[in-house]
Amino acid sequence: MAALCNYKIIFPITAMLSVMFATHSLWAQTDTIQSQIDQLQTLENRENFFPTADYIDQLNRLGEIYYHRNPDSLYLLAMKSLKASEQIDYTIGKIDAYRNIGAYHNLKGEYTQALSYFEEGLNLAEKEEYWLGLANLYNSMGLNAYEKGNYTKAVTHYLQALKIKEEHLSEFEQSKTLSNLGLVFMDVGNIEKALEYHTRALKIREVYNDQTGIASSRINIALIYKEKGELKKAMTQLEATLELGIKMNNKQLISVSYFNLGELFLIQGENQNAYVNFEKAYVVDKERDDRVGIGYDLLGMGEARLNMNQLHEAKQNIEESLEIFVESDINSNIDKSHLLLSRIYEEMNVYAQALHHFKLHKLYQDSIMSSEINEQIQEINAKYESEKKETEFLQQQKEKDLLNENRMAQNIRNGVSIILVILLIAFIIAIRSIKAQTKAKVIVTKQRNEFEKLNKKLLHQKNENEKITKQLFQVNETKDKIFSIVGHDLKSPITSLKGLMQYVVDENLEQKEFLLVSKQLRNEVEQVHFTLVNLLNWAKGQMKGIVTAPADISLHQLVEQNISLNKPISKNKNIEIINQLEENTICYADRDQISLALRNVLNNALKFTPKGGKIIISSKKSNQGFWEISIKDNGIGMNEEILKNVFSKELANKQQYGTEGEKGTGLGLHLTKDFIEKNGGEINVISKPGKGTTFTFTIPSAHF
Repeated sequence: MAALCNYKIIFPITAMLSVMFATHSLWAQTDTIQSQIDQLQTLENRENFFPTADYIDQLNRLGEIYYHRNPDSLYLLAMKSLKASEQIDYTIGKIDAYRNIGAYHNLKGEYTQALSYFEEGLNLAEKEEYWLGLANLYNSMGLNAYEKGNYTKAVTHYLQALKIKEEHLSEFEQSKTLSNLGLVFMDVGNIEKALEYHTRALKIREVYNDQTGIASSRINIALIYKEKGELKKAMTQLEATLELGIKMNNKQLISVSYFNLGELFLIQGENQNAYVNFEKAYVVDKERDDRVGIGYDLLGMGEARLNMNQLHEAKQNIEESLEIFVESDINSNIDKSHLLLSRIYEEMNVYAQALHHFKLHKLYQDSIMSSEINEQIQEINAKYESEKKETEFLQQQKEKDLLNENRMAQNIRNGVSIILVILLIAFIIAIRSIKAQTKAKVIVTKQRNEFEKLNKKLLHQKNENEKITKQLFQVNETKDKIFSIVGHDLKSPITSLKGLMQYVVDENLEQKEFLLVSKQLRNEVEQVHFTLVNLLNWAKGQMKGIVTAPADISLHQLVEQNISLNKPISKNKNIEIINQLEENTICYADRDQISLALRNVLNNALKFTPKGGKIIISSKKSNQGFWEISIKDNGIGMNEEILKNVFSKELANKQQYGTEGEKGTGLGLHLTKDFIEKNGGEINVISKPGKGTTFTFTIPSAHF
């Protein structure tokens, strides 16, 4: 039972209260928060307001306070702080903002995103030698690793933070990391080592009268009582912590207290009381929108219901929690969820499912903690203690050497003082003789520097003029190419479209005739639109560059949509388009760019495939986490010269016409290559005259 929910049992108290935001108390009163908000609004409402370092620091501190009250406010304040810090190039503000954004993602269970922000802040903090920020980021990375069940990495990061604090920060700051180390050692079963760290942290916090930290240490010590079987002592500590949380309106502390009380009741077999406390924790976490916390609450509720033989309700709770843990990659609770589901299916006499979940439980259990990992943690800790002792010895030796050096230096200084007096007299005599020479040299040097400065300025101006001339030439060239396309490739279909529309206006058409004409009109409009889309995207890429906004997309749906858009063309040429993509072909890419790339390749295949031909669209998953998409036709193919220039970056002066005389701008395949590469993929083409063409491109998969 002790291994059920390590995070929920002890992490929100120490890791959330002291790891993520080690510089300020998170139990600030409402009037303090409102006061800070008023101060910030007063600053922002000033005429000609411009952010300062003090303003940015206030944003970061307010965000830290909002961590337990409203994570969304934390995120908004952190992004606001990051933008202001970049505006005035305030590095410390950027570091704290990155930490706060990472904290938001950690709370949401989005650990990969959180780690990327922590690492960004870490790089800046190391360069800036911002010790407090550096220590806090290592603590945050330790929390990130801990929540994912990577205890070895968690200990490594915590010891990195502790070393920085011992060398550069106060003893009060050390208490927070000591407490976090206690959590890890408790989870790996080293109760005595955990008690040692928590006791050291508690003593420091009592000296500083840190009520928040004292509550944190006491609840962790209470949980050690639980591990030792001293349940009454643990219950007393948790009830006191719950009372403190209600008094301070700290919902995080309230949630943790209710959850741990539920754990104690569960151990004692009081399942109804356990369920009630888990449910209270669930209500609070729903208010806080703490998705990971909700997962732990549901798992506790499910186990209590299982013990009360409420099998269907228990199954529902545990399956909901398992979904959250899989999403957040929390292996320790995935293991527990599968074990409980195995018990439920066994009680339901569904033995195949029971065996399935038990195997998954063993698989995750073996991956979470092995004796090798425990030995690594002990080795890391022992190495740290050894290095610490060695550092202290070297420091003592250094102090002794320094004392001896100071004595020797004093004797040397006395002798040097006499020599300096003699040298000073000689220097005064010499200085007068060279003063005139120096003055002349200064004048010459000044004139030379001014000349060099003027020369550099002229050279810079020349380079700027050449750069502007080159840019104007490129812009003019782009303009000419665009007008060429508009004049040649759009004039003909627009003239045709105009004629059709005039015919519809002049003639009194019957319904059948109008339907035939409207279909042709639609085809003409679609082709003009498609050409314009390609043209605009090309022009935009030439002038501003291509901006990609990736997201999870269904490639199967995009292919179906593009087949539908090209249906008039395929139907007219009696070409069969076969979509062999798997429905689960989910990619991580920019939807509009990939859609346009698909349409260009498909349009190209339709153009160069004769009547009665066939186009096959297929996919396969690679081992590198990419989908490989192929569009194969049995058209006229391409010779080596055309194949060599098929992705040319220049607008074609001469186009290759399709099997029905179709004409294009030459932009489509060039845009396709740009879009595929901007989304992290590659595109290739294989073709032989008379045997057809196969375009193959890769796109990152949304799921590895």
